[in-house]
Amino acid sequence: METMGDLLERICEFASHEMTREGAKKAFGWNAYSIDVKNRENDESYIFIKFENGYTLFVRYYLSLDPTESKDSCEFTLGLQTDMRSRIRYDIHYAGYIHGQGYIRLRVQEMKNRMQQMVLEEFYIPALKAIYKPIIIQFKGLYSRDFFGVEADSVYGEIFYAPVSSRSEHKEARIGEVVGRLNELDLLLKQPQIKHDLAELDLQLSLLPSTVWSDL
Repeated sequence: METMGDLLERICEFASHEMTREGAKKAFGWNAYSIDVKNRENDESYIFIKFENGYTLFVRYYLSLDPTESKDSCEFTLGLQTDMRSRIRYDIHYAGYIHGQGYIRLRVQEMKNRMQQMVLEEFYIPALKAIYKPIIIQFKGLYSRDFFGVEADSVYGEIFYAPVSSRSEHKEARIGEVVGRLNELDLLLKQPQIKHDLAELDLQLSLLPSTVWSDL
């Protein structure tokens, strides 16, 4: 395998059969320590594979209902697990304006009450964007519409590459180049100042009255 498109074909083949750790090793060359499958009986399945080397594959597998299509289809996201954690679950990545200027696209978990939502909108979201703003350009993708991003919550953290499907221009990206960038970004986010700023933001949230988070 050389490109993400090659990996996509291998994933679709793997997902169309019985999925085992042995099959994952044969298909991808990495030892898997967990394979989680949801909605296996439906037209759309979700497969999450964690490998012992820290990489992950999140796969959306679609059964073909079109009699003119001989193959099922799938889309996948390649990720790298990190030690990043956050009291508030978020997903942040680079996105480009039409003139090439980078900006931040941020999604955070939905809050259950008005006070929690106010804390997010007036404090947490602006502070998180301020931390990522100086470095988000480094999460730019390899093509015009792809990107790298980060997601984190209280128990899990991951750096990920944009979803790849048969229609993606970045399916031509080389696997080695994508993996290399994931590791570069992992080292970037481990820089002392960035880790300190993110930890400080979480600490400030923890100092808020417990009633704010009582429903979380």
